[in-house]
Amino acid sequence: MFIGIDVHKRYSQIAVLDKNGEIVEEVRVENANLDDFAQRYAGSKAALEATSNYYHIHDTLSAYLDVTVANPSELKLISDSDKKTDRVDAKQLARMLRLGSVPESYVPTDEVRRASSFPNGSRT
Repeated sequence: MFIGIDVHKRYSQIAVLDKNGEIVEEVRVENANLDDFAQRYAGSKAALEATSNYYHIHDTLSAYLDVTVANPSELKLISDSDKKTDRVDAKQLARMLRLGSVPESYVPTDEVRRASSFPNGSRT
């Protein structure tokens, strides 16, 4: 299966396509419940757009899915659409994933993330 995930602060809009590109499921899921969703499709491929809160979602989904994080500045197909909705974005991500055309974004390792974190906003 190919899963496109349009991530928001508290929920995600999800589209699931089969190997033929047919929609299997479209659903809106609270981000707190994404692991339950991912378990149902364990072993599938998923794509989500890099957003401010994607690390936690990436880590949660990666326990069950092969996750690709899409570079938002290179997602012309989605950003240039005149019919931009959460459902359309999720379907487009799933379609791009199925076609192998998701522009990938770098996902730092846990070690790099920890090294980049500064307590209390201080860099010293």
